[in-house]
Amino acid sequence: MTSTFYTHESNLFHPTNQHFQIHSTTTPDLVLRNATPADNPILLRLLTDVKNVGLDESVAGLDTPEAISDLIKKWNTFEPLERVNAVIVYQGTVIGTGGIGWISTTWQGKRIGNVGVMIDTPYRGKGLAYEALRMSIDYAFRVLDMELVDCSTRDENKEFRGLMDRKFGFAAERIKDLKFGNDWTWTIERKAWEECSHSK
Repeated sequence: MTSTFYTHESNLFHPTNQHFQIHSTTTPDLVLRNATPADNPILLRLLTDVKNVGLDESVAGLDTPEAISDLIKKWNTFEPLERVNAVIVYQGTVIGTGGIGWISTTWQGKRIGNVGVMIDTPYRGKGLAYEALRMSIDYAFRVLDMELVDCSTRDENKEFRGLMDRKFGFAAERIKDLKFGNDWTWTIERKAWEECSHSK
């Protein structure tokens, strides 16, 4: 498969310089890339701003430069391949986070993962979350050869629920997530993604 709405440079397993960049071709100033130490201050601000993270329990403890530094190191460990987290850059400014937050393999040997997106408040309502998320989903299937991805959120996150329900049009399932407190999940299979308009 060849993507029509992004290009990418991926070298996740280089011995000294692991990196990736995903460039939107429909929104040319939008890029997803791996985080670097220079992103520490902006990530600290983004992940401690209640308007961005709300009650998201997955960011608990990420409130010091040292914690963010450890997070960036974790995000840049690709072997074994357990995640491909990204910072979202628009017009040269880091405006959020996205990518594939965890990657696993089923007992049948199928690779699956969880995708997500968080956009800083001033940049919402511009279609950037949609574009970043569909690049992440497609990258998971097309480049990382996954068979299934899902994404989850809490009841209170009406913007993300609207993105998934109305913009993407995927069906939500009510869940009780004891680890992160999520209330809804959306599951996307590879074949369904390949056949939908969002992958074109």
